[in-house]
Amino acid sequence: MQLDLDGIKAVIFDLDGTLFDKKNLPLNLIMADPLYALVLKNERTARKELAGQFFGNERTYYETLYGKVAVKSHISVKKAKWWYEHRYMPRMVKVMEKHYCLRPWVSQLLPELRQKGLKVAVFSDYGNIQERLSALHFDHSWADFLTDAPTMGGLKPCREATLALCDHLGVKPEEALMVGDRDDTDGEAARRCNMKYVIIQ
Repeated sequence: MQLDLDGIKAVIFDLDGTLFDKKNLPLNLIMADPLYALVLKNERTARKELAGQFFGNERTYYETLYGKVAVKSHISVKKAKWWYEHRYMPRMVKVMEKHYCLRPWVSQLLPELRQKGLKVAVFSDYGNIQERLSALHFDHSWADFLTDAPTMGGLKPCREATLALCDHLGVKPEEALMVGDRDDTDGEAARRCNMKYVIIQ
């Protein structure tokens, strides 16, 4: 992969669909836990409704998410939280480990960027990023910072969350390059911050 790095001090990579091909991921998640297929569908719908909103902190985001999933699934908020933390996320890690691998260019490009003195970050909309990257055999030394959008305060394309990530990296938005696979989330997050971006196919 060739990137235009003129004036760039940090490169921010999306995870799902960018660092690995997520083809059939929803189906594989359903197959891994068919008993909660409807809850999974409702979680995905809830996430779309929350996309781009700023919640200020991770706790408020998840409280809002669990509340929406609970209402849509006709279960308690406690049950929704339990499902997410103890079934959904652990199964996602297992599914990724079983069915997916990093794109071939990842192990070469990311270390090269760091060797050039650029900051490298992985910025996912989903949590458990350390475990999910480990499932893909991602070497954590390839990046300076691994984080997720909820930790930054809101799902992509939330402007405030993206700016918070830039602040953490110590760069201005115009000094960062976003690399993602979705124009409506990764691309829009970059546009809202006047950040350069690349959408891969």
